[in-house]
Amino acid sequence: MSITLIVILVVTGIFVGFINTLSAGGTVISIALFLALGMPASSANATNRIQVFIQSFSATLMFKQKKLIDTKKTIRLAIPTMIGALVGSILASLITQNLFSYFMGGILLIMIVFLLYKPKALFEDNPEKINKPLSFINYLTFFAIGIYGGFIQVGTGYFLIAASSMMLGYDIIKTNAIKVSIMFFYTLVAMIVFFFDSQVYWAYGLLHSLGGILGSWIATKFALKKGANFVRWVIIIVIILTALNLFGIVDLTTLFEGIISFS
Repeated sequence: MSITLIVILVVTGIFVGFINTLSAGGTVISIALFLALGMPASSANATNRIQVFIQSFSATLMFKQKKLIDTKKTIRLAIPTMIGALVGSILASLITQNLFSYFMGGILLIMIVFLLYKPKALFEDNPEKINKPLSFINYLTFFAIGIYGGFIQVGTGYFLIAASSMMLGYDIIKTNAIKVSIMFFYTLVAMIVFFFDSQVYWAYGLLHSLGGILGSWIATKFALKKGANFVRWVIIIVIILTALNLFGIVDLTTLFEGIISFS
């Protein structure tokens, strides 16, 4: 592995960690990079989980130190998400990804409407929703998100953000804290499945994760300093770029192939 490739893996990891901690969708960059390096789609999907796991763990610790995570509720919601992730990751080990690209792109664009139309809902906690006991619908929703996350990962954070904000009533900063915590738990399940399926390129994934840890640390500082409105606009911009990539308008894999060949 060349020094240039190591630098590319770490630097892109910083961007991915930053994006995934404040928003979601950074996985698009990771998958595109791994595909450009010649990995099969299934291996790119599996190797990406290393970065997601380590980055979400480090972000969870930082948010926890700031007392932004409702631990009890998060763990209760993580359980159905982990069960869903087990189902999804087994499916992912059997079939190829990209089946949901257009569907997910459409959902993301609809999410932008919510972010623009009712921004105040993201800036403040909703005590009525927060104090409401978790319902069967809450558990079912997070179970479904777990299936999707275990299967393809790309954009799972958006669904966790939407569920935590609209259903649980948390502001965008606490929503991100819950998102990375649940992502840590369900990614652990997915990684175990992919590990036994022998699809993981550990060296690439670990180097990418080093950058992800730094990106998570920077993002956590930004979130607390800049506030909810800044996080909201980061999410909107990343959603647009993610949707463009899913619709094939922006091709990140080709971009990375050019950078790697040039280096």
